[in-house]
Amino acid sequence: MASPTTRLRPVTATLCATALALLTACGGGGGDDGKKGGDGAGKSTASPVVTPTATAPVPRGEGSALPDDLNGDGRPELRIPLASDEELGGLRHIAFVYGSAKGLDPAVRTVLGRTDLGLPTGAGWDDRVAGEMRSATTADLDGDGYADVIATATKERDPASAGRVHITTQTLPYITWGGPEGPRRGAPATPVGLADADDGLESPWPLTTGDFNGDGHHDLAAVRQGGKDFHVLYGPFGRDGKAARTETYANPLGPSGQIAELHADAIDGDRPTDLVVHAQGDDDQTESALLTAGPDGLATTGRTLRKGNAIAFGDFDGDGKRDVAVADTGSRNDEPGYETEPADVSQSVSVYTERSAGSDPRPIRIPALGGDVLAAADTDGDGIDELAVSLRTGGTELLTIRPDAPGEIAHRRTLDRTVPARVDGHEVPKKRRAVRLHGAGDFDHDGKDEVVLAWGPDPLFALYGEKPQRFWVTDGAADEVVFTSAPYAKGAS
Repeated sequence: MASPTTRLRPVTATLCATALALLTACGGGGGDDGKKGGDGAGKSTASPVVTPTATAPVPRGEGSALPDDLNGDGRPELRIPLASDEELGGLRHIAFVYGSAKGLDPAVRTVLGRTDLGLPTGAGWDDRVAGEMRSATTADLDGDGYADVIATATKERDPASAGRVHITTQTLPYITWGGPEGPRRGAPATPVGLADADDGLESPWPLTTGDFNGDGHHDLAAVRQGGKDFHVLYGPFGRDGKAARTETYANPLGPSGQIAELHADAIDGDRPTDLVVHAQGDDDQTESALLTAGPDGLATTGRTLRKGNAIAFGDFDGDGKRDVAVADTGSRNDEPGYETEPADVSQSVSVYTERSAGSDPRPIRIPALGGDVLAAADTDGDGIDELAVSLRTGGTELLTIRPDAPGEIAHRRTLDRTVPARVDGHEVPKKRRAVRLHGAGDFDHDGKDEVVLAWGPDPLFALYGEKPQRFWVTDGAADEVVFTSAPYAKGAS
């Protein structure tokens, strides 16, 4: 079953009628979504688009063990990077949409920017680093029952230090502490205690959260600058930003390569979370290594996984143990001789289960596969995760893997959504109307996951999923809420 950290459970389609006191607009949301050919695949929309221009109060909870529960009510929040009007580098705000007993409520949200998070600014600090808010993540680092926000900031190095490490900038992680009132706005964020003053991260991207020794305390893993190794900072963390202990791990793929990203399994109770270390590449598909976790922390050596830049954890064969899926995202190096990938990689996904531990699983062929998002979703609550995969055409497939044959599909469903020809008064070319997979989760924490789909008006959305703005939350069969985050970016927070 997918972990609570990625479960999104939406409100019902009647939200628009029951929340008029909170929402000043309901229905088409300024677009032409009520017309034929709206949010369905050539059909009229079943759920109107909610435009939550008003903001409802965030209810206070008593604390929980979830890493993405800002208000401590026992239900996770949906994290959305927000786009500004700038074409590039405009992701400097992030929204958290809150779960509730009825599911995701677009009117209950918190919008945070660099100032709100207390990240350092001013002379020497780069406040225009694209990706800072997208890479921001959450975990309850101090164990008080309220998720903290971990974001990064980049500064110019001191000339003497820069000469010693041959890198002119330094990217550092910071903690904005949570509490019953949510993240502590405006107070200076706490720098994470790294090994020494010269330490830094490879970029804002390779920072992830987990529980890598299963002790119930949330941990951080971060690729060190240069990409040759990575830190695991084991919690609990003090309010001074220092972890209980820090371990440094060599690149399990060998000393000659560089680490691009770290992918951790979702935090779920006291289960140790495994980690995938993904190699850096030049738009080509690269390989990874799976490091298992246990009471003493992460293993130092692991299983080499096939090439593929999309990675997801889940229990895809229903044996109660965690599996890993690896897929081809479709990106390619455009240098001569590198335009294609090997036959066992191209347009395929492979699921590594305990049953396939002795050999590589047979790849599953999906001719339209393409996109950097994979997700696990147990939409019926039976304990077996479906694998949600992005399609190059914009659709999303939900695959049920055969338990006895990880390379074969027992059942598949396709989720197709498109936006109309005009949205918010602007024409949308046909090739840019497709909706992409955004994630999966369970926002009312009832044990059944929903799939979250998204669309954005930016021309780069169709290619890279940049700046999502409209969201569909579906149980795999019907949409339960469709909403736009456009008012969030305009300051309706």
